[in-house]
Amino acid sequence: MAIWPTGHPIPPEAPLNTTPAAPADPDAPPRGRPGGRAAKRRAITQGARTVFGREGYSRTSIEAIAAEAGVSTRTIYNHFQGKDHLFSEVVHDSAGQVADAFIATVAEQLSGTDARADLIALGRALVGQRTQFPDHFAMIRQIKAEMQHFPPALIDTWQQAGPLRVQHEVSRRLSQLADAGLLHVTSPARATLHFVALVNSEITISPYASRAPSPAQVRACVTRAVDAFLHGYGGADGTD
Repeated sequence: MAIWPTGHPIPPEAPLNTTPAAPADPDAPPRGRPGGRAAKRRAITQGARTVFGREGYSRTSIEAIAAEAGVSTRTIYNHFQGKDHLFSEVVHDSAGQVADAFIATVAEQLSGTDARADLIALGRALVGQRTQFPDHFAMIRQIKAEMQHFPPALIDTWQQAGPLRVQHEVSRRLSQLADAGLLHVTSPARATLHFVALVNSEITISPYASRAPSPAQVRACVTRAVDAFLHGYGGADGTD
């Protein structure tokens, strides 16, 4: 055994590793940085939502999405089969996020004991979706403009994931107020359509349609809509 001049034995050298290094994973993050495949997928879907909302489906390219997401086109194809698959998943996931946020907000803010206060909170939650998720609603405007180009299955998937869940929650909350004797509702589905139309009417019609209304304007518009709704549905003597 070899000995250092100090008298300590020299440790044997580690054997040379001749195994070739594995090729780099295009979805792996740089060393020392969090992320990975899931982070890349989130970046792609977020970038796609932005580009689809800005350009519409037909004008959007995979290259534009890759540039927005900060990934390569190869990485996108590692996660999605193509633009159709990516668009379908983005629409479904985005609609689901909006519906989840709406349901959580309503659960936190409604008491079930004060019809006017609950309806104002419900209306503000409905209107607030547009400012909370601007990229989603920009994409939805594009979908409506290109509706004839999409297969019915995609439209149904979007509706089931988002709008229908929101409508169901509104209907459920109106029914709860009716069960408590605070509203007169014989058709929850029809009452829901009336409520949604009323709370959105002033917001989507001038003077606010071309710009985002202030919180005070939103509250005033929603309050007027709720008071109009209560004229028809308020208390046991109302009619629908």
